Amino acid sequence: MGSLTQISFLSHILIHLLALTLTFAQPHFLFHNCSNSVNYTIPSTFQTNLNTLLSSLSSNIDAYGFYNSSMGRDPDRASAVALCRGDVELDICRSCVTVSTSKLIQLCPNQREAIGYYDNCMLRYSNNETIFGKMAWGPGFEKWNTNNVSDEQLSKFNEVRSRLFGGLINRAASGDSRRKYATGEAQLPDSKTIYALVQCTPDLSESDCSFCLNATLERIPSCCSNRIGGAVYKPTCNIRYELDKFYNDTKDAAAPSPQLAAGPSNNEPMPNAALPPPLAAGPSNNAPPLSGMNIVIVSSIVIFVTL
Repeated sequence: MGSLTQISFLSHILIHLLALTLTFAQPHFLFHNCSNSVNYTIPSTFQTNLNTLLSSLSSNIDAYGFYNSSMGRDPDRASAVALCRGDVELDICRSCVTVSTSKLIQLCPNQREAIGYYDNCMLRYSNNETIFGKMAWGPGFEKWNTNNVSDEQLSKFNEVRSRLFGGLINRAASGDSRRKYATGEAQLPDSKTIYALVQCTPDLSESDCSFCLNATLERIPSCCSNRIGGAVYKPTCNIRYELDKFYNDTKDAAAPSPQLAAGPSNNEPMPNAALPPPLAAGPSNNAPPLSGMNIVIVSSIVIFVTL
């Protein structure tokens, strides 16, 4: 037990040392969620597996900004998924994930399941492998710009936004196992430009990525319908749009096709597919309905999270 405690302690220290000089460079931590019902003891085999896995996570991320892996055997297996925004450089991606590991351990002590989001990356870990290759609806969050589209422009704005997202979703879903990501822009009638980004974890199938993104798009009317910017983040996919360019150009950012977004526009579940309750919170296997909420206002951005 003494050896186990020493290894766990050293792994924990390594995570904090790696993050120490990088924290200042990271943007605001957007959101996190801990599964308070699933705990581990200290010291334990699971803690050692988790710390060992997280301490090496950032160095194993590939040039496409994604990595998933497990450490140990059931019932002490630790599994983790790290995903960086598709336009983020590898060194920035890795530093973001390193800081995330330290942040989540600090915010979710003794928790076997946790997820955290920076603008540049997402980190998620669990005590099983069910987080690999399966669409997850929660926990997640939404954010939006507090500035509104004018009433006379709203109808056309929504139409252009829907068409833009439709093309991007098709492109991202058809990506390979390394990257499922797309960005694009479209001109609005008032000579302004709308910029958009969509992304899935690349371990999803094409159909699951498409479903996840279209289901996420269905949240836009309820959170961000008349807003000039907004975003919806889920564990396996996310979408975002703004009137200011918020991503870097990459070779994947070709012009989107003019195809309209799939799915109904009235925020109802897509046919022949059972969606979890709107804004479902909790474990990644679609948790109980909303039990509470916080609204955080940061500058001109509102973040809505379900806890």
